[in-house]
Amino acid sequence: MEQTYALAGYIAHMKDIAPTIALAAVAAYAVYYIFSLAVPPSNDGGVPYIPVYKTLRWMMKGAVGRYDVSQKLDKPYMKDAGIVKAWMFGGWAYKVSKVEYARRLFMQTDIFQKVEIRKMMPHNLGPRVTGSSFSFENGDAYRGHRAVIGPAFRRSWPTLLFKKPLLELMDVIERESVAPLDVLLWLRRGTLDVLGHIIMSYDFNALSDPDNKQRAMYDSLLEAMLHPLYNMFPWLDLFATGERARQWEYLGHFHAFIDGVIDERLKEMEGMPALTDDQRNHADLLTLFLESYLQSKSGKVLDDRGKQVTPLTREQLRSNISLFYVAGYDTTANSLSYVMLELARFPAIQKKARDIVIGVLGNCKDAYPSDEQLKELGYLDLIVKEALRRNSILAEIRRRLAAPVQLGPYTLPKDAVVSVDTWAMHYNPDYFPEPDKFVPERFAEDAASPLRSSVPFTFNPFSNGSRQCVGMKFSLIEQRIAISLLLLRFEWALPDDSPFWGSTPAAPAGLISPVGLRVILKSRF
Repeated sequence: MEQTYALAGYIAHMKDIAPTIALAAVAAYAVYYIFSLAVPPSNDGGVPYIPVYKTLRWMMKGAVGRYDVSQKLDKPYMKDAGIVKAWMFGGWAYKVSKVEYARRLFMQTDIFQKVEIRKMMPHNLGPRVTGSSFSFENGDAYRGHRAVIGPAFRRSWPTLLFKKPLLELMDVIERESVAPLDVLLWLRRGTLDVLGHIIMSYDFNALSDPDNKQRAMYDSLLEAMLHPLYNMFPWLDLFATGERARQWEYLGHFHAFIDGVIDERLKEMEGMPALTDDQRNHADLLTLFLESYLQSKSGKVLDDRGKQVTPLTREQLRSNISLFYVAGYDTTANSLSYVMLELARFPAIQKKARDIVIGVLGNCKDAYPSDEQLKELGYLDLIVKEALRRNSILAEIRRRLAAPVQLGPYTLPKDAVVSVDTWAMHYNPDYFPEPDKFVPERFAEDAASPLRSSVPFTFNPFSNGSRQCVGMKFSLIEQRIAISLLLLRFEWALPDDSPFWGSTPAAPAGLISPVGLRVILKSRF
């Protein structure tokens, strides 16, 4: 009897400590895993490498800023070689900063192929959000996706499409400006409402409902995609607990939401006559995308080589719609945030831009640009480009080698992941003279400035070459309208104690965003 009680007690004790044992085992494996990577494979001719522990230390510091990572971690190891090897996404990968290497990566798409990140990180949550979208396809599969998706983006994007959500954003900013404005918070909410409106005529109410659970779920998913620890060690998702486990649940809810909208819209479109040119120009992206999808099922869609495309699966439909949200949400909100930051740092440029806007739209609070007026605000594009040069949203642009490649004295093996380091290139004085200066005019086509950017393939915030971001035109138009409205309605500055006067606290990797940016806004009316 005593032995039975003893055994029962032992079993109960083991149940109590089982979670601790499991956690200790995971931690022990992680330590072993990190130390086993002390020296990477040397089958490339001796490319310099960054020790894993140094990368991990920088990634876990929090909002240190990508500039600091680039200058203090990457640059000392990359040096004149223009290439370095670092640990990320569960394996060793190469980063390049020489324009001749970047040009090959962007132009030789048969060799430098898009990374199929779902296969690279099969257990990780991040790649599951956009799943089997065209962004990760290559060859005929990519051409098929592009042929179906392309018509939705080949349009003039009338300014009226953006009017309702952007004017609401301005009203909310004015209401919230009684205190220093949390810039990224409100620009993210405004951008989500814009995307809902433009992509599928859906109102997320992200601006009007601060406790919006759907927006909070979406923000949490994006946070999960960019988590530095899970991106360095993707297998950790096999042990997801707490908030990470909830984010896996959010993923299921988000996909179900997209599937439901697609089903509803397909039913609406059954038997509908073909859209007129005017209807097509004012339709949301989902309508145009599904119109092309239905045509592909009838064999009416050909890729750029004249080959009939294979209709997308339902999963691919959902994945591409999800991609539109992910690609357009944080990127645009982050870019606008950096524009506001730079114009707060440089009030003379802010005033110059405002004078141009007033000269085109008039000095009226309710003004909104027409299509023709927007064309006259090209200086705002120069501001966006210079803000993106100094604060690229994409830290790296990745490709996988379909064959061995010779870069300088090094031979990189087949299947190696190679990235263009945008920050290293954007701050290279050989490509951008005096890179620490904020000079929008360096991007003017007719500029005589000695600081003008004139080396092709060195400015890459939207990638480059044939795989350049399909939504670049959409983003630039949205930003041009939003910036014109901000300049017309407000003047803004950084608080005296802002850390952004001397540095740019930001996420160190993934999609780069200004962490904790606040500005003081003053209404002009």
